[in-house]
Amino acid sequence: MPQQGLGSGVIYSSDGVILTNAHVVAGSSRVKVTLPDGRSLPAGVIGAEPAQDLAILRVGVKGLPVAQLSTAPLRVGQLVVAIGNPYGLDFTVTSGVVSALERSLPLTRDQKLEHLIQTDTPINPGNSGGPLVDVQGRVVGITTAILPYAQGLGFAIPSTTAYDVIARISEQHQQGLSRGALGISGLDIGIDEGTRRQQQLAQRSGVLLLEVAPGGAAAQANLRTGDILLSMSAHPVENVNALRKVVQALREKGAWRVSFLRDGRSRSVTVTPTI
Repeated sequence: MPQQGLGSGVIYSSDGVILTNAHVVAGSSRVKVTLPDGRSLPAGVIGAEPAQDLAILRVGVKGLPVAQLSTAPLRVGQLVVAIGNPYGLDFTVTSGVVSALERSLPLTRDQKLEHLIQTDTPINPGNSGGPLVDVQGRVVGITTAILPYAQGLGFAIPSTTAYDVIARISEQHQQGLSRGALGISGLDIGIDEGTRRQQQLAQRSGVLLLEVAPGGAAAQANLRTGDILLSMSAHPVENVNALRKVVQALREKGAWRVSFLRDGRSRSVTVTPTI
C-alpha cells in the first residue's frame, strides 16, 4: 500500500492557493486537501522551496475563506495558538507563547532553517504546515518542526519569510497553460487509487483545471474549474506538458472529444477549439 502522509495548511487566497510545508508534499504523487467545510479535493503543487520548507498548492475552487498573514514584529512571551491536524485529529488547537526569535535548525549537513520562531505551544506530527496565530487570529508563522524527544520545543517559519517565498514561487515556478485554444489554465495532478479502480482508469495523473475563461472553448463545452482532464481525442493527457503537445498536434483537427473527471466520475464532451 502506498505510504500516506499528513499535514496542515493555510488558505492564502480565495481562489484556492494554499500554503504548507515543503516536507509535507515532498515525493507525493497525489495530494488531497480537506477543507474546513469537509470537502476533500485534489490539489496541484504550484511550487516549493525545500530550503525554506515551504510549498504552494492550489485547489480548483473559488470563494474560500482566507487567513490573514501578519508581518507585525513578535515579542518573546507573546501568546500564540497553533491550529492543525496532529495524528489526523482535524482542527486541533493548542496554545503557548513565543519562547524565542531568530532560531536556527539544521535541515541537512549543509542546510539549515533560519530566522525561526521558537514556541512552547504543543506541536505534533501532522501540525506541519499549519498556522501559528496571535490573539487577533492573524497568522504569524507556519508550523514546521519539533525536536524529537524534547518537550515544549516547537518551531515556526515567520510570515515575513512566507510572503517572500510566495512571491518567488509565483514568479519563478509558474505552472499553467496560457488560455490559448481551450481557454483554460491548469496544473499537473495525481489521481487517487480508489477513483482509478472505480472508473477503470489506467493513467495515474491528469490536468486539474484552475481557471475556465468565460466564453472560451472549454466553457462552451461545459468544462468547469475543478475538472481533471484525462485525454483529448484518445490522446492521454497526464500533465501540462502533454496537454500542450496534444493541443498543438490536434490544432487543425476541428472538434475534439475530451475525457475528464468530475466529482470522481468519468465524463466526456466535445470541444471546438479557438484556432
